[in-house]
Amino acid sequence: MQPQFLVPVLIVFIVVGIPVLCGTLLSLAKIIKGKSDSKASNGTRSDFEEAEIVQDIHKMVTRLEKRIDALETIVIEKSSR
Repeated sequence: MQPQFLVPVLIVFIVVGIPVLCGTLLSLAKIIKGKSDSKASNGTRSDFEEAEIVQDIHKMVTRLEKRIDALETIVIEKSSR
């Protein structure tokens, strides 16, 4: 990989990749923790919480796609100059 593209790739990873990865791991931890607690509580409540978590993950991925598109545009504009 050329050095001029290394910095934008690292910036994308730091700004977008790490927060999304952490959010995904936290969401998965909540789902796993919820499964062990769901035996003692109502099953529909845990299903509702899991659905909310999945929706949150979907929103995060959608925002990630938008950010990546914006960063790609910036990189393309800078490389065309």
